Amino acid sequence: MRIVDLIMRFEAHSKKASEVAKKDVSDYFVYNTLAMECLQSVNALIEIGEWIVTDKKLGFPSTYREIFELLY
Repeated sequence: MRIVDLIMRFEAHSKKASEVAKKDVSDYFVYNTLAMECLQSVNALIEIGEWIVTDKKLGFPSTYREIFELLY
């Protein structure tokens, strides 16, 4: 099921970001790894929001912001 995959992806990236954040973020590699994990977490949340908006027929958002406004 697509929504379950998205939730699992968000949780995995969120957990990895928490692990990386405990390291020395002044290191370039660690900083970029953390940034990428955060970006992937946000992307998963956007996709989850898109799925809910579509499934519940809440409208046709044209921006990421509108996705979350429709959900609010």
